[in-house]
Amino acid sequence: MAGCSKKSGSTTSGSSADSATVTVTNGYGSGQYKIGDTVNIWSEEIPTGSAFNTWTGYNSLLENAGEWHNTFVMPAQNVTVTATFSSLTPFTLTYEVIQGMNIPKNVYYYFPTSQKGIVYLLHGTGGSAQTLINNFEWITMINDLVAAGYAIVVTESEETSLNENPTGLGYRWQELPLDTLTNPDYGNFRALTDTFYNRGYTNPSIPRYSIGMSDGGAFSSTLSYMYHFDAGISYCAPSDSVVISSSTVPFQFCMAKYDNNPQVGPAGDAEAQSNSSALTSRGVCSKLFSHDHSPVYPQRFARWSAISLSLSTSLYNELKANHWLDNNNYLTAASDTISVYIQANPSAYPVAFSLTTAQYTYYNDELDDMYAAHQFYSDFDKTTIQFLESPCH
Repeated sequence: MAGCSKKSGSTTSGSSADSATVTVTNGYGSGQYKIGDTVNIWSEEIPTGSAFNTWTGYNSLLENAGEWHNTFVMPAQNVTVTATFSSLTPFTLTYEVIQGMNIPKNVYYYFPTSQKGIVYLLHGTGGSAQTLINNFEWITMINDLVAAGYAIVVTESEETSLNENPTGLGYRWQELPLDTLTNPDYGNFRALTDTFYNRGYTNPSIPRYSIGMSDGGAFSSTLSYMYHFDAGISYCAPSDSVVISSSTVPFQFCMAKYDNNPQVGPAGDAEAQSNSSALTSRGVCSKLFSHDHSPVYPQRFARWSAISLSLSTSLYNELKANHWLDNNNYLTAASDTISVYIQANPSAYPVAFSLTTAQYTYYNDELDDMYAAHQFYSDFDKTTIQFLESPCH
């Protein structure tokens, strides 16, 4: 699935010598496909208190069998795959206001007794610690990290804490100056980590990592560089130029093929590819994966328990009726375009208008994930965790 373009063929009706059948248990994507088509499969809704585990059956077809959403090229034989889940040890992110370098900081954290590492999660422009931990795709990442044995720390940019937006672009992490003693966006991580060390929650021998989205992804590159983390990850952002020229920290890019952010977009995707290649050429382990679009399926929105299967199907049918899906059920636009039409034509979108604010935000996020626009996505969670654990393989 990761690292390559994918285009799914539609299911075919009837049977023929050039087709074969896919059967998905505990998931979606069953049907008949032409040999050579790229097939999308998805796990069913992940049970509360669980994380996606792996696909069993014909999983050798899959690039990473641990991802809840996967693709494969249809072979000349029938394929049966089964989605499996693992139970999570019950955990809760603790919320606390902890003194940072200059001011108190909002912090959410979880430290298991035994830790593979500490992962700092970084919001994008305009975000906060709270918006990150309430985002469904981030929640899925957090669950996957905890299931893999990692500690979690979430805080927010200094601009967010101060409610200051000097650029007018939204609350952002400040990459410059590259100084942990004068730049609070770096100094806060030292202060918070020292607090956790002093409390005995963790210790300096535990590896540290960062995962960020958009502006947080760019900041992940400099944060991991400044503190010599074991690895860093950026979603939907190229890294800072200092990382390319100086860093020895393994770094992975998870980009979006149809990124519609004006500060990223195709140019940012190309820059990330160039940056990853430059790191590799200097002997620094680096990988890049490009999230491609995927078809909308009726049960998609029921991934979050606040959306029932029937409501999800109604949302799907509404998109179909208003011609936002092509013949293969791919979205023809990102959520910002669709939302304009929804707001201007309420009578044509009664289902979308019935959603609560939280449900509507989630709905738009999922649209962008399927379109492969500028949005955090959980499709590469296990790919990301594998990079943390073994970046050079």
